[in-house]
Amino acid sequence: DYSMENDRFRIEFDPATGYIVSLRDKRSGVEVFRGAAARPVVIEDKTDTWSHNVFHFNNTIGAFGAARVQLVEHGPVKSVIRITSRYGSSHLVQDFTMYRELDQIDVKATIDWREQFKMLKLVFPVNLIFTRQTYEQPYSFIEREHNGEEEPGQSWIDYSGIARENNKLYGVSLMNDSKYSYSIHNKEMAITMLRSPIYAHHDPLVPSETGHYSFIDQGIQTVHYSILPHEGNWETAGTVKRAAELNQRPVTVIETYHQGDLPQKDSFLSVDKDNVLVSVVKKSEDNDDLIVRAYETTRTGTRAVISLPKWNRTIEADFGPCEIKTFRIPKDAGQPVTETNLIEW
Repeated sequence: DYSMENDRFRIEFDPATGYIVSLRDKRSGVEVFRGAAARPVVIEDKTDTWSHNVFHFNNTIGAFGAARVQLVEHGPVKSVIRITSRYGSSHLVQDFTMYRELDQIDVKATIDWREQFKMLKLVFPVNLIFTRQTYEQPYSFIEREHNGEEEPGQSWIDYSGIARENNKLYGVSLMNDSKYSYSIHNKEMAITMLRSPIYAHHDPLVPSETGHYSFIDQGIQTVHYSILPHEGNWETAGTVKRAAELNQRPVTVIETYHQGDLPQKDSFLSVDKDNVLVSVVKKSEDNDDLIVRAYETTRTGTRAVISLPKWNRTIEADFGPCEIKTFRIPKDAGQPVTETNLIEW
């Protein structure tokens, strides 16, 4: 009930708290966290809806405590340990999934939140020194200081540096599907799961103690996040692609068998380089041409081939570091593919 292990990692949970007490990378010989991780911390938050002029949230007033730690699935593909915890009138269920053949830990967090004037963060104390902190932003990334300030990010952040045990270059990426605010302080990486200020409250108005108000983020909500420990840096770990996979899951259609021409395995589009991602495939704004947009993710100049077998088209292009390119594919197969811009002129 309290640990899982595959060829790459061993993860252990404290049966009293439900926190991660060890995540060991067996191949690299690295203990990823230096203390209790995936720790649900409750912070006082009496700011307005937009937290005007507030840069730090650090007045910790409590934490969720585990009511139960239980192995709920164990099979040839994956195992799942469920952590059920409680704070005040709120409940948190986290399903930690370890796969037989994948080197990431996936977590489904379901929160029934009933608190007011409070914030919930998940905290991960990372066991690294000489670090750099990277946050995703649209079509790119930005490196920031680890000064505890609340910072915006999109589907991933990464904390990389030197492992304390063996001086190896190492890091951990934290990816998620719906939360976009983070903080890093004292080597603790945290993701802000929710806040509960008054709905549409704006400073300098002071709420009345006898007033009737609606509070945001109340009720049941679900967040998927993934922990990706990695050797080297996030560029070589494939963090951007992993985050895209988490956020753009395949749609499954149940169908009976019947006659047809489709093969058992097929694709609408493929790219021959992992560091080039296609972000847009759509019809043109002004006709039936196809628009394809792609970008380089790891600041590495790359020549990539984008194949669209259903249209019998191939795009070959040179991408500069972090370059975005947009292509117009005419409906008339006799016309060449051309490079255009974001507004398709």
